[in-house]
Amino acid sequence: MSITGIPGTGASTLQSILSLQNQLADLQRQLGTGQKSDTYAGLGLNRGLSVALRAQAAAVASYQQTSTIVGTRLSVAQTSLTAIDSAARQVLSGTSHTTFSFDNNGKTTDQVTALGLLDQIIGALNVRVGDQYIFSGKSANTLPVVPMEQILNGNGGQAGLTQLIAQRKQADLGSDGLGRLTLPPAATAPASLAGAGASIAADVTAAMTGTNIGGAFTSAGGTLVINSTTVNIPAGADATAVLAAINAPGVVAATGVVASQDVGGNLVLTANTPTGSVSVDAGSTLLGEMGLSSTPVDPVNLLTQGVVQPGQTMTITIGANPPVTITFCSNAAAVPPEVATLAGLNAQLASLVGAGAATAAVDAQGNLTLTAANTSDTISITGSADPSAFGLTSTVSAPNTVSIGEDVAGSPFGFKLAGYTSTLRGATVATSGPPAAYTVNFASNPVAGDALTFNFDLPDGTTSSVTLTATMADPPGEGQFTIGASPADTAASFQAALKTQVGNLASTTLVAASAMAASNDFFNIDGTHPPQRVNGPPYDTATSLVNGTTANTVFWYQGDGDSTPARATAGARVDASISVSYGMRANEDALRNAVRNIAVFAATSFSATDPNSNAAYLQLEQRVGTNLSYPPGTQKVTDIEAEIANAQTIMKGATDRQTQTQSVLSAMLDTIAGVSPEEVGTQILALQTRLQASLQTTALLARTSLVNYLSP
Repeated sequence: MSITGIPGTGASTLQSILSLQNQLADLQRQLGTGQKSDTYAGLGLNRGLSVALRAQAAAVASYQQTSTIVGTRLSVAQTSLTAIDSAARQVLSGTSHTTFSFDNNGKTTDQVTALGLLDQIIGALNVRVGDQYIFSGKSANTLPVVPMEQILNGNGGQAGLTQLIAQRKQADLGSDGLGRLTLPPAATAPASLAGAGASIAADVTAAMTGTNIGGAFTSAGGTLVINSTTVNIPAGADATAVLAAINAPGVVAATGVVASQDVGGNLVLTANTPTGSVSVDAGSTLLGEMGLSSTPVDPVNLLTQGVVQPGQTMTITIGANPPVTITFCSNAAAVPPEVATLAGLNAQLASLVGAGAATAAVDAQGNLTLTAANTSDTISITGSADPSAFGLTSTVSAPNTVSIGEDVAGSPFGFKLAGYTSTLRGATVATSGPPAAYTVNFASNPVAGDALTFNFDLPDGTTSSVTLTATMADPPGEGQFTIGASPADTAASFQAALKTQVGNLASTTLVAASAMAASNDFFNIDGTHPPQRVNGPPYDTATSLVNGTTANTVFWYQGDGDSTPARATAGARVDASISVSYGMRANEDALRNAVRNIAVFAATSFSATDPNSNAAYLQLEQRVGTNLSYPPGTQKVTDIEAEIANAQTIMKGATDRQTQTQSVLSAMLDTIAGVSPEEVGTQILALQTRLQASLQTTALLARTSLVNYLSP
């Protein structure tokens, strides 16, 4: 027989050793990677939770990356906003200086400083992060603001701010430098009202023309119903008999119509009053024979044209003379007669001549003219009739008057009359228009110290005024007029003083307001509102603004300009339920306000030889200072900074929470998928011991044989 080793050391034993080796290799992998398994399947029941936690961790990491990118952009933006606000405050501090001098370019030191600061502001607005501009809104790839040189001095055929300021100055001052106001010499002639532009047709009495009833004409006999009265025409009646029947006194009294023949022998029926009509009833048996129409014929007069309505009145008063009241209606028998025609109106007006009036009449077109007989009486028209129908634009005229008015109704340029206050005794102020005008009538001399103030609206939305005070001094002082020997002399002095004061105000305050208005029109642009400029040349008589185009005007802001709020032009999600809006535009109110005011301050030049330059500069300085102080209700640069800071705060809060969340997620993932190095090390040592023992045991068993136990 054969002798073999101990059985059982075959495949099963080797399989056990291989399993131990595999376990050892896996533990060594865990010790090296720190992960329980390199596949989700190895995590067992926790594999689904691990997938979800890893997805959540990846989302948190993405939000943190977004916050980092946006945070960089906002930090750069805050730096720019701080620089802009600082520059604006520096210019503001320079607008309080009352001592200054102009250099060879007509600018002060503060203006030169403002020029440099403007360039800095434009540079801050053109900042970008990476390849994106911060202040272009949704057009992040577009340079938001054109260079300062182009803004101020234009670019080729495109006009810049300096040119538009000069054009606007011409439009606001006008050719005579009076701010587009008319100031004619004082009127010392008798009071007068002169109509113009009326279009009243001439008086026409109602008349109807029939057929030829001359020669051998004889009627077949029948009736004519004229104005509802029946007139019998006998058979065989010739022209004479027909006329006699119609012109019988009783018939005429009933019909108000007389009959005649024209040069052609035709029958003519004519109303015997200027207001009467002629109608022949269709039931008249001789309607066709006489060639008459059943269509009534009306007269042409003031009533039928609608110039006046029945019962309306016009009362004319000249000085202390008894007033004359004209009643418009058709009763000529009234006392005084009612008026329906131009002829009747002229007859009534004639009663004024010699009773206060030198002239009183209407012309063929209906224009009414009244002139007082002396230089002391005032003319006034009252009543319910419309004086404008007779060409009148005013209902009061006085001697010794001074007038001031706007040159054109509806023009945006120059001074606009905005009211007055008066303590002048012996003088009245009448208003008229459009265009708006004030007329001061000096019926008697005022008393020293009496004053009249005219208020004006200016092109930039501000207001100003001129006050003239009566004085006995001759010559008068600044803002005064001399009380003369007569109201006419006083009116002449008042007009001269008013013209001087208006001219001074125009060359100082209006010049500054004009520059501000030009700057507003240039900078207040967006996607639907282009810059505005004077519609010229000529500019000194212009009456409107027109849209600037990219061909003739610089568009200072190039970014997007739709109606979307600036902040909403850029946004990011920084957490699962948190988004921040952080878009910015260079033409936001606060930023535009800084650029606009600093630009107009830097661009406006003054002449050192002009005595009004100092006052004009102070007015400009005051306006720029007011605007840079951000009046209540206007956006400030710090408001934008606060909104951006709020976005930064929101992102920081989200980032802090995400950091904590990441820590929790990592701990949970470590619990699920991670291993303890100490525990794995212990397991490895234990497994190595087992494996070594198994290998030794297996080797010993493999060498064991029964022969070893047999005795020799």
